[in-house]
Amino acid sequence: QGTTVTIPANAFVTQANAPVAGMVTVQFLDIYKKSDMLLANMPTTNGYGGPPLKSGGEFFIKAIQANAPLLLAPGKNITVAQPASLTGGGDTLNPQQAFIADIVFPCSGSGPGPGSGPCLGEWSWTPTTADSVNTFANNYIFTMYQFNTPADSGSWCNSDNSSYFSAYPQTQLTLLANDSVNIYGTNIFLAFKNLSSMVHVYHYGHRYFPYNYAPQGLQCTAVAVGIKNGQVYSAFIPITIGANQTVPFTLSPTTTSSFTTQLQALN
Repeated sequence: QGTTVTIPANAFVTQANAPVAGMVTVQFLDIYKKSDMLLANMPTTNGYGGPPLKSGGEFFIKAIQANAPLLLAPGKNITVAQPASLTGGGDTLNPQQAFIADIVFPCSGSGPGPGSGPCLGEWSWTPTTADSVNTFANNYIFTMYQFNTPADSGSWCNSDNSSYFSAYPQTQLTLLANDSVNIYGTNIFLAFKNLSSMVHVYHYGHRYFPYNYAPQGLQCTAVAVGIKNGQVYSAFIPITIGANQTVPFTLSPTTTSSFTTQLQALN
């Protein structure tokens, strides 16, 4: 999507710290759109279910040789230039900060409901001082000095503005399901309007999806999605966030292509 990745010579070592020669495979994925964040289940929150972040771009990177993950050699770094135009332009007044993702709940292969939705796994973004982000008018330059651990999971990284939402009072926004969460394996996400920010809202109890860090006054769309007997069900609910607001929703049958089209319209 216009991302530039720069890898220096002799960048990699084995996990035993031996120099690497020969062919290396680098796996890379860049994410800027809210629809891609949702489909990859990589929400922009500070910690698991925490306050929202305004993203300048997420990416995944992993280097392997002979099916074994590699490490970055001491003194080497990889730079990732993220086009600021893809997330609203370079915000030089509120510089981006480097975040990395840690696995919270590994995917066990079972869905959230009995034989229903797919297992998403859960990640948590945390700020890191081991890496850095430089903010420019046209690019955010993320500099990696080490891969995340464990190396076999690869490294998820995110350039984030962690202060943007502090201008808005936090309130609790609760999504209330009119359908069985267990039967549909329902997941809910909030996509903020005109912002590169998307959060995953988790359910507590049978029908309630509370989010305690909702920025009051902002507009978002709640995206609810579930699967029942192989059929996709969804709901798209536009919301202007008010104080201690509860919003009910009902899932309706849809197709994968229709769901994706509606989701991409929120980008």
